[in-house]
Amino acid sequence: MDLFLALFLGILQGITEWLPISSSGHLVLFQHIFGGGNDVLYDIMVHGGTLLAVIVFFWKDFIMLIKNFFLTLVDLPKLKGKAFSRDEDRRLTWFILLATLPIVFVGILLQDYSEEIFNSLLLVGISFIITGLWLLSTARLRGMEDINFKRSIIIGIAQSVAIIPGISRSGSTIATGMLLGMDRKKAARFSFLLSIPTIGGAFIFKIMKTPLGDVITTPNIVGFLTSFVVGILTIKFLLYVIKKGKFYAFALYLIPLGIATITYALIL
Repeated sequence: MDLFLALFLGILQGITEWLPISSSGHLVLFQHIFGGGNDVLYDIMVHGGTLLAVIVFFWKDFIMLIKNFFLTLVDLPKLKGKAFSRDEDRRLTWFILLATLPIVFVGILLQDYSEEIFNSLLLVGISFIITGLWLLSTARLRGMEDINFKRSIIIGIAQSVAIIPGISRSGSTIATGMLLGMDRKKAARFSFLLSIPTIGGAFIFKIMKTPLGDVITTPNIVGFLTSFVVGILTIKFLLYVIKKGKFYAFALYLIPLGIATITYALIL
């Protein structure tokens, strides 16, 4: 991969990872357009850049999650049900871990089919449209609820669907939270924090299986750093859009893009 493409795709990843328009779907589409197919290792590196962006942006929440994860492990034998339920930070930590489980199982089941999934333009086009309709369904929603056990499981299942390129992880999780009656800001925060173990686990798993010389390449480093910087700016922008109640508006981009992608796939 040349440096121009690495830079372009790093910017693309930084924008599309957090906006509800599917980073993986865009990477598949543009890598097909530019040629060369899908570079899975590069994809992992730019996802690592956007992972670092959300950790830096939500640094206090990240420290809280790490702290409460280990504290709860230590105190678990002493905790009573009522005491645990009153500790909001610990409940949030475990709801995030609980919501991560579905994508772990789906990832294991589909790992032998990743090449087929990540190279189907037709599937990407259809998935763009599905994500757009998912976002449109939230247009009139104004929920007030917080996260709980049931909502965390359902949001986790929605996230597992986003393993398909074209299904947005942030879009599916935030939209599902809103459809379950959650306040849109709380749904967004939960989605961002949920991305940390999800993206982090996939990043570590892939990197550990790859020789260091294949990881530390100029295109991979350029993509990582670019996606990190652009990712932070995009998170700020998305939180502004959600605050204004315009989350559904991204569907106006996704649905035409899906139709164009399907058309492009059929005439290739």
